[in-house]
This record gives sequence, structure tokens and C-alpha cells, in this order.
Amino acid sequence: MLAKELALPGNVIKLLGIDKLNPPQVSAIKKGLLDRKNLVIASPTASGKTLIAEIAFLKNYLNGGKTLYLVPLKALASEKYNDFSKYKELGMKIAISVGDLDSSDEWLGNYDLIIVSNEKADSLLRHGASWVDNISLMIADEIHLLNDASRGPTLEVVLTRMRQITNSQIIALSATIQNSSEIAKWLNAKEVKSSYRPIKLFHGVYYPYILEFDNKASIGIEGNEDLETLLARDTIKRKKQALIFLATRRSAEATAEKIANRIELSEKEKKELSKAAVEVEKALGSPTRQCKRLARIVARGCAFHHAGLVAKQRKIIEDSFRSGLIKILTATPTLAFGVNLPSWRVLVRDVRRYSGYGTSFIPVLEVQQMFGRAGRPKYDKEGEAILIARTGEEADSLKERYILGEPEPIYSKLSAEPMLRMHVLALIANESTKTRSELREFFSRTFFAYQYGDIDEVMNKVDKVLKELKSYKFIEAGNSFISSDFVPAFDLTEDTELKATRIGKRVAELYIDPVSANFMIKNMGMKNNIELLLMINQCIEMKPLLRVKSKELAEIESELDNNGIIPPDVWDLEYDTFLMAFKTALMFSNWMNELGEDRLLDSYGIAPGELYSKLMNAEWMLYSAKELAFLLGKKEIAGLFSKLRLRIRNGVKEELLPLIRIRNIGRVRARLLWKNKIRSVSDLKKFRNLEKILGPGIAKSIREEIAVDLDKRIRRAKRH
Repeated sequence: MLAKELALPGNVIKLLGIDKLNPPQVSAIKKGLLDRKNLVIASPTASGKTLIAEIAFLKNYLNGGKTLYLVPLKALASEKYNDFSKYKELGMKIAISVGDLDSSDEWLGNYDLIIVSNEKADSLLRHGASWVDNISLMIADEIHLLNDASRGPTLEVVLTRMRQITNSQIIALSATIQNSSEIAKWLNAKEVKSSYRPIKLFHGVYYPYILEFDNKASIGIEGNEDLETLLARDTIKRKKQALIFLATRRSAEATAEKIANRIELSEKEKKELSKAAVEVEKALGSPTRQCKRLARIVARGCAFHHAGLVAKQRKIIEDSFRSGLIKILTATPTLAFGVNLPSWRVLVRDVRRYSGYGTSFIPVLEVQQMFGRAGRPKYDKEGEAILIARTGEEADSLKERYILGEPEPIYSKLSAEPMLRMHVLALIANESTKTRSELREFFSRTFFAYQYGDIDEVMNKVDKVLKELKSYKFIEAGNSFISSDFVPAFDLTEDTELKATRIGKRVAELYIDPVSANFMIKNMGMKNNIELLLMINQCIEMKPLLRVKSKELAEIESELDNNGIIPPDVWDLEYDTFLMAFKTALMFSNWMNELGEDRLLDSYGIAPGELYSKLMNAEWMLYSAKELAFLLGKKEIAGLFSKLRLRIRNGVKEELLPLIRIRNIGRVRARLLWKNKIRSVSDLKKFRNLEKILGPGIAKSIREEIAVDLDKRIRRAKRH
């Protein structure tokens, strides 16, 4: 089918950038894509699923509709926003929103295509965003993540809720899974299932020293090095690129470094790579050991990619890999579900993962997601997906499991109690379910109910959750109001009325686990910073915490004594968790006392990317604690949380807070100004030689910021 046969204007077809539709795209058209039919597209990576979504939202836009595009990851949202921005040329208004889970973002109502994370979509529903009712098309990317225990329930609730309040067309995009037809039936959708792939994919297993394919001739690759290095060097010899998946960050870094030392580069490549290496090293104000190590590896044509890198470094590496500058990229498995980074050859070395109870094989679906990165559109006619084995026997076993094996079916994870707590409270708080029978009706519409045909298992857990929420005073049930000193037992009947209390509604809006909220409310009497940090670290949202090594135990317990903190009287496992929470609190405290990223890496083994992720979580929990304290009339403690939040965000001592409130003044510049006896906005206004300290450009922007701030204050004063 030719693209010009689509019922779309010529300028739209031109922006799509295709002349002919491929088989899955043709099938989607025939099954009603342009006629507002719900579709589940289940096909391999790089088979053109995203183009199907683009055709759908372009048609929806031309018909005056509004599209909500759901993605599981923030990085994926940014990638989609960049890819779709070309359609602004048509007049389409495109927005992205993945942060601030405490807002209805009414401004989004002015946009035609709204790209959000699943959690942001859930938050918008909790806040009653008025424009959500106007959504006429909903696209759910990576819908197979319904199977993910941490992300799946939120996606399932969002889809169920949106089907309840809108008449949206639904387009769900999925990897090839066993039971995609089941998801299609749940969504009242037609299934488009295909094995089509524009780039032929060859699956193989490499073991000493044979690369054996299931669908083409085997080749020998011999040498004295480890298998992944031999494959990497063979890839470069063929003037291609390889993406290597490994189980841990440490393995990814060590493997990239090892291969980098064995690569030969041209002078031109060395020159270009040195520029990228400098950018990587200078991504932070003060380079850490990790920054320097990564820069050395990048300069040699390799890189590693994991959550320990900061966003700027990840972008440099991704762009350099896409351009062909970086030849070999080692990564942890999370990259397979994230940004689009195809390469000619994909190598999977580690197929076992530690789960807390020993190691186990990773799912077939996950390995196939990694395989899907093999083959670069517009560059390759074929790609190679290779498992690395140590023996011929292991090679046979891996081939049987991951090449010949079927991906696992997808199962709803909605019955997990921690997720149920959050979603049940949210449903009651936004008044979408006002009785137990309405709750039952809602859950009967979920994928869980469709799969199992009986929701008694879920409702038994829902009843338990309702009693728990009532004991926290987050909901009222029936005619009984929860007194301050007695929580009456209650019988849950179908017509039991359910209503969120003022504090319960706020907990739902703040997007935190009710258990965490209850814990913080109970422990708000603390006024010591370490105690407050320890408190938030004991909430589920702050996991994983920093592990306490056996050699650190005496030192950590000594710090407990120094800070006057008495450990709880609990069993060993809980005590270990408490010590981990305390160690994480010490790390935050060191950050707030202006210890640099490199020192924190040395002292706590925490890489910058991981540090910033934990800081963001801590900032959100401190914000939530502040909001709850304020609502409970505890203004003094709310002020402490607010101040602590600012210090966590900026990594400064309390004395620098007046300075870091000014744009372009961070922790380093604020400390520099302090040393020059500039300690407030008033001092900045009076100081004449700011250029000598900060440079002319920064000094000018700061003076302009102060002037704007002063003007706002004058106008505010005149209004009052």
C-alpha cells in the first residue's frame, strides 16, 4: 500500500517520510486505524509500530481531536517529543509532561498531542485535570509492561480509568508476546500481530571459538582474548557497531574499558572522540573518578551506559553512538526498554540476574527486547543478535531457551497490595468510586479481572486496604466518622459509602504510598535534620537504600550514638534496613554540607547519576512531608521540611540558602560569593566588582535577575 493512498493531505504524507507502508502498517489500516477502531499492535522492535501511532494522531489532529501519548519512561518521553516535533510545522501543538506529580497542569489543555509518563497520567487523573475529558485518542507505548510489578498496575489503572471517562480510540503498542490477543480483547480492540522486520535478524550463539547461527552459516572467530572482546574487535574490523548487554554497572564499565584498550582508531576518529570525551568529563562542575574513567574510554571509541551517569553524559554517549563515532557501547539491561539505540550487532553476555534469593534466568521477553536493537534502519540490511556462552553445552541450552523459546505471557500485577493501596485511595479521593460496589465495578473492568474472570481475590485485598486506610484516618466508611481516639470496626457491604478525608485526599494527590504518609505523620515530632532524613528514608519510595557493608557496621553504629539516635527494637533484618536508611541519611547530610560528587563516590560508592536520582526522590518526600505538616497545622515543622528540601536540591549549608534562590547561582558560586562576604541579595546589589568573581556574563545575568525580582516586588506592593 502506498502512503499517498492514506486519507491524509500531501504535506502530512511528506512529513511522515515514507512512500510505502509495510505489512503491519497495512494491516492496521485495514483493521480500522483511520476509522477510530481500537488496535493492539504486537510486532518486533523496528517494525514500524511508532509510524502507526503517528498516522493515528495526525488523523486525530486533522479531525480536531486531542491525543494522549503514554510512555513508561521519562527518557522515552523526551525521545518521542523530539521525534514528533517536526509535526509542529502543521500547526500541531505538542507538549511533554513527566515531572511535578502534584499538579493538574491545566496548561496542557491547549495542546493537541500530549506526551506523558504513565505516572504523570495517573497524577493528572488524581488532580482532576479538566482537559482529560476531551481526549479522543490514547496511545499506550510498551503496553507489555503491564507485566512489570512496579509500572504495570499504574498503566492498567490509567487505561481502565480513561476508558471509563472518555470515548477515546486506543492504540496499544507491544513487543511480540504470547497473549497479545488477550490484551486486545480486554481493550475491545482488534489485534495486529506480525513477525515482520524490515531488517533481517540473524540469531546466534558464540562459544570458543565458533559463532553459530540458526539461520545462516557459522563463522570462526579465534584469539587469546575473552569472547566479548573478540566479538567487539570483529565488529569494528567489519566497520560496524556493537551494543553489549551485561548484568551490572561494574561489569559494563570494566568490559568497556577492556575493549577500549584493544581498539585501533584513525587520527580523524581520535580527534572527534577527544571532543566528546572532554564534554563527558566536564558534565559535572567537578569531575568524579567515574567521569574521568568514562572520558578515557570514550576517547578510545567505546562507552558504558547505566543509571550511574548523569543525563548530560548519557545524551553525549547516545548521540555519539547514533552518529557512529562510538563503536562499542556496553550497557545494563534497562537500556533495552529505554531510548532507541540500534546497532548492527547486539551481544548478550549475562542471562542470569541476582534477585535477592540467588540468581535466576532473565525472561525470554527481556532478551528479545535486547535482540530487537540489532540492525540499524537506513544503514544495515541485516543485524546480528548473539548470546555469549562459555561452552558448547551452555550454547545449546541458551539457544533452546532464548532463540527457539517463546516469550512469556503477560500477567496483570494489579493485586500487589502496595500498588492497590495507592490506587484505591486515589479512586476514592477523586470521587470516581463512592461505594464499595463502585470500587468492585471499577476493578471488574481491569485487565486483572479479564484475565482471571473473578475479582474476589482483588476485592479481598481491597477490603483489607480499606480497613488499613480507615485506620490511618485517610478515609471515612459508612456513617461512622473516625474519632481521634478510637477506630471502630466496620463491615464492608456492597453499598458501604466511602469518602476521603481532607488529609487522605492530599496523600492521594501527593502520589505517595499511604503507609509512607502515615509513617511520616506519626514521626513529625523530630526536629533534627538527620532524624528527618532518616524518617523519609524509611519510606518505600526511597528504596533501594545504600547497603551497609560488614566492615562499616561499627562506624555506622558509632554515628548513631553521635547523633543521639536510638535504633528501634526490631529483628535483625529490620535493623539492617534501619542501618541502611541511616547510612543514606548520612550521605544526604554530607551532600547538604557541600561534599562533592567525587567524595561521595569514594565514601559511599554512589555514582552521580544514582545520587541525583536519590536526591530527586528525597526532595519529593520532603515536599510531601511539608505539605502534610502544613495541612495538620504544624507550621514550624513544615518550615523545617521546606528548608531541608532546598538544601537537598542545591547541596548547600543553610547559610547559603538566600544566595542559591537566585537563578544562575549554584552551590559552587554561592560558596565563592560567601567567601567574598556577599551573603544576601542586598549584598549583591551593593557589590560593584561581581564581574571579577563570577565573570562578566554570569554577573550580568545575575544583575538582570535581581532587577526583575525587585520590579516584581514593587508591583506586588502597589497592588496591595
